[in-house]
Amino acid sequence: MSYRQSLRWGLSLAFRHKIDREILSEIKTAGISAIELSFSQDDYMNTIDFPNQWHRIADLVREFEIELWSIHLPFSTELDISHLDDRRRKMTLQTHQVLIEAAGKAGIQVAVLHPSSEPIQDQERSERLTRSREAIIRLNAVCAQHNLRLAVENLPRTCLCNWSAEMITLLQGTGAGVVFDTNHALVEDNIAFLSALAESNLMIHSLHISDYDRVDERHRLPGDGVNDWNGIFVQLQRAGYSGPMMYEVSGQPKDRDVITVSQLADNMRRLASGEIA
Repeated sequence: MSYRQSLRWGLSLAFRHKIDREILSEIKTAGISAIELSFSQDDYMNTIDFPNQWHRIADLVREFEIELWSIHLPFSTELDISHLDDRRRKMTLQTHQVLIEAAGKAGIQVAVLHPSSEPIQDQERSERLTRSREAIIRLNAVCAQHNLRLAVENLPRTCLCNWSAEMITLLQGTGAGVVFDTNHALVEDNIAFLSALAESNLMIHSLHISDYDRVDERHRLPGDGVNDWNGIFVQLQRAGYSGPMMYEVSGQPKDRDVITVSQLADNMRRLASGEIA
């Protein structure tokens, strides 16, 4: 069995933005064994009321024998741990802490965190990095208390962590690890980014798998883009990654047809086998 074949299949629920019996049944039938919760602040706090209903959601997922692997903490221009407005930043940290506490009770292993929103002007980048780092240290401590690992995501465009050197500098010494998104690297290619991470002492705790054109993020299926998947898996193995091959694709990427769960599963099979290179 090859390295990539050894990775279990996962899916971010950003695919359909819902969690119910219908989608979980489709996921189970397709052979996908792990999921990531990924919702807006309103959905987490109101629609599914995760802070109070974590037990119901955990029980539902367990009923389908699916692993509740990770939670993507919500993000927006207002919900930003690097925000220069203290009130908005405090609200963000409080929201994340409540969700991390509920995630720990639900048995989730990884909390995915954006280090910033955007746009970020050059003159404010240093202060935003300082604020982000301080928040990462605080949230990592909360994660440790609730048996989760904090994974900070590499991001595109003007966001923080849009290239490897900045990400490594930001995270070293914080205790946090990385969630690597294969359709976010725009400043440098994925192979160079992952190689730098593998050479650092940072752990890759999770992935967001999708393809793109390197012009912007696209969240397309692997093979529908420019990614060198052979090279990506070489670097992931070098970095010691052993978590799920967690897909984060749009159910209908821009200028593409709707994607079904069965199409996802076929794509996962072909990516794992090396057919998609």
